[in-house]
Amino acid sequence: MCVRVGERAMDTLINGINGVLAQLFGLLSIPAWLAALVLLLLAAAVLILLVFVARHQRYIERTNRELLLANRRLSLATSVAGVGIWEWEKETDQLLWNPVMYRIYGVPPERRLSIDSLRAWILPDDWQRMKALFQSGLSSGRNELTFSIIRDDDGSMRHLHATCHWVHTGRRHRLIGTQVDITEEHTARQQIYREAYQDALTGLPNSRALRMQLHAGLQQARQQGLMQGVFFIDLDGFKKVNDTLGHDIGDLLLKGAAGRMRQVLRQTDHVYRLGGDEFVVWIAHLRQDEITVLETIASKLIETLSQLFQFGEVECRVSASVGIATSPDDADELEALLKAADVAMYQAKKGGKNQFRRFQAGTTVEQQMGA
Repeated sequence: MCVRVGERAMDTLINGINGVLAQLFGLLSIPAWLAALVLLLLAAAVLILLVFVARHQRYIERTNRELLLANRRLSLATSVAGVGIWEWEKETDQLLWNPVMYRIYGVPPERRLSIDSLRAWILPDDWQRMKALFQSGLSSGRNELTFSIIRDDDGSMRHLHATCHWVHTGRRHRLIGTQVDITEEHTARQQIYREAYQDALTGLPNSRALRMQLHAGLQQARQQGLMQGVFFIDLDGFKKVNDTLGHDIGDLLLKGAAGRMRQVLRQTDHVYRLGGDEFVVWIAHLRQDEITVLETIASKLIETLSQLFQFGEVECRVSASVGIATSPDDADELEALLKAADVAMYQAKKGGKNQFRRFQAGTTVEQQMGA
């Protein structure tokens, strides 16, 4: 019964359409064969349009599936590789992170983010550099930045490397980039540097660091017309302490002496351990009218090193002989300057120890060694 009603309704609709078309063609005085041709062409056009729409729809669906698959692959790759991806829109201050970024910072995924929210995690000095990057305008090109953060969840420090570049679409300006946790690499580099340039016992820079840094300092001083002061320091009586009280006490004495020298020196001064009981102090960037500063610092070093050392129930005492040389007056080259300070230290020992001597300008090293 329902089928018959549907068929009758369809017949009625078709007959109605035919009637309307017949009236239309009749009003236009179009022959029947031409009307049939027009209808055929219209039907063909509609069919072609439907085929095109269907194909386009399938293309869109296939493209969406491929994009979804590509996004899943990218998400998996960045997650496995530990690459954080972030995006910031300048106009809205909206900051978007991928899941890796949340893990790097130890931040819950539901946290709403903005540029200012980064301030809570990035170290102050690094934050200023990061802020300058975001405020750098719309400059093109790739930017890189290495900085440190304090994780939100456990308070641990992590070292990150970030890259980013601007993307401009109409009036929208976005900064898109990546961040990678390089803490292990950073720690490994620091360990390599310590082994190469740091004395294992005292924690002071070693002779390799001295030569590298003093060489650069001498070049800078020449350009600026400034003086450099170098002290060669030897601990008087250290061998006796080491032989009678043992190497453990000797090591404690060397570490204690290094700590005392650090406390006496200014922030701009540097102290190095050459080996054994020999140390070098570099007084950088002095004006000609500051020459007396060298003797003041040398006197303070001698005073602090001659005070009693106590390690538990063990007490011991040493003194210091200090040789002073300056650049450019005494020598202008690295090795010659160190040699001049060494010779002056030898003269201090020969003169009774526990004192400083300045290298005698105008005489050769050989003459002073033979004096």
